[in-house]
Parts: sequence; structure tokens; C-alpha cells
Amino acid sequence: MRVRTSLVSAAEHRAVQGLLSLALTVPLVATAGQYWGSGFWRQTTGVAILFWPGAAWKWTVQANATAVMLVIAALYIAGIVRLLRDRTLAAVLAAGIGGILVAQTAATVVNHFTGWKDHQALGSMNAAGIVNRLILAQWHNPIWEEVVFRGLPLLAYTWLAKRWPTAVKWGYFILPALAMSAYHVPGHGYSRFVDTFLLALVFEWLALRYSFWSVLVLHCVLDAVSVLGVGKMKGVSVGEARWLVEHFHALNTTFTLAMLAAMALTVLQALWLGLAGRAARIEQRAAAQT
Repeated sequence: MRVRTSLVSAAEHRAVQGLLSLALTVPLVATAGQYWGSGFWRQTTGVAILFWPGAAWKWTVQANATAVMLVIAALYIAGIVRLLRDRTLAAVLAAGIGGILVAQTAATVVNHFTGWKDHQALGSMNAAGIVNRLILAQWHNPIWEEVVFRGLPLLAYTWLAKRWPTAVKWGYFILPALAMSAYHVPGHGYSRFVDTFLLALVFEWLALRYSFWSVLVLHCVLDAVSVLGVGKMKGVSVGEARWLVEHFHALNTTFTLAMLAAMALTVLQALWLGLAGRAARIEQRAAAQT
């Protein structure tokens, strides 16, 4: 219990929160640089509002790419600010990373015995000619998914929980997780069903405990961090992603060092708090004996 308390207190330190915030802004900087360097910021792009993977119908609107990214960036930054204010940014990221490790381990075991394979792994995609649209999808998709599979169910939960608390709580966790898992099947196959379901349960718990902003930020950064390596994807020419290629090392180094520094500082701070607490207890016992 004391170790956990020390870690929680250390993770809430302003320096740790600041380093994590720095890391989380790197994908946004990478996106802005790519869109400016390629001229995509002046173009009009389609934004999906209602759709289902594999279905023929789709409702999209045409909008300026800059306007779309400004809305996305505003939501993302607002979420980070909310978590900074609550000093829960580190806790949310830690829970998310832990959930990913558990979900992917379980999926690996299941996929090994079933033979299921991912039909559309991002790393194996040929991104030639679609770099800018792919980057936009890495921001748009997580926000869309969180609004549909977490935000709306969370609103329903808060409205209905007082009437049927047990049934609504089970429904809140199970139904959106199943729906989100089914949503990923058409594009990826059944290989993503298990890890998506388990991770959805973690995200639903986070939304209840730390607010909807926590899962919006977490999902965005998990997807958008791939923007850093888009310039190195299959088929992408230097001319198509010149800014990302030229700044890859600086962006990747900044993100990695900021995350590592935040983790190291958390550990050091926890050790210092633990030692300080132990020293205080020794002094209290000595004072009590005298």
C-alpha cells in the first residue's frame, strides 16, 4: 500500500505531468509539419460522420483539412489540459499501456490457436499516395470511435444508472465492447476481436473513473503516435512525406526521451517519497519511545 501511494504521488508531480504533455504533443507537431510541408492544409477532404466498415453506405462531409485538424487538435488539447488539471495524465497512460499489454497477450494466445491473422496491419500497408489521408484517419478514427463506443454509452449510463444500476452497468461494459470488436472485424478479421474487446473494457473503466477525456486522449495518442513513422512506411516516397522524413529522428527522439524521462522521474520521486516516509516513521517511533 505504501509503495502504491508513493508511486501515485510521484506520478502526480508537475514535472512528470509536464514531460508527458510534451511527449503527447509530438504527434500533433508531426501532423502540422506534414500538412504544411505538403500543402494539404489548403485542400478539402472528406470526413466520415456515419459509416460502418465494409458497408456500402457512408455519410461524409467535405471540409477544409486545416479546419478539421483544428477541431481535432482542440479536443485533444482540451483533454490533455483536463487530465493535467486533475493530475491524472500519468495514471491514465499507465492504465492504458497495461491494458494494451494484457489485451495483446491474450489476443496472441487466441490467434495462435485459431490461426487468425490481421488483414490490415498498419505497418504492412502500402501508404503510397495516401499519406495525408492516412494521417487524418489516425486522428479522426479514435475520436469517432470514442464518441460512438464510449461517449454515447457513458451518457446513457449516467442517465439510466439510478433506475437499473446493475443491469445498466453490465450493459455499459459489455455491449459497447462487443460493438467495437465487431466494428474492427471487417477491416482486420477476427484477429483483432479479442484484444479490442478487452481493451474496450479497460477504456470503459477509465471513462467512468477519470472522465471521457481520458479515453479520448489515450486513444488519440495510441493511434496518432504512428504518424511519426509514416514517412518510413511501404511505398511512401520522400517527396510525399518530406517533412516527416527529414524530422523523423528529432520527433522520435523527443517523444521517446520525454516518455523515458517521465518514467524515470516517477520512479526516483517514488523512491524519495518512500525513503522520506520511512525516515519520518522512524523519527515518530523514536519520539514515542522517549
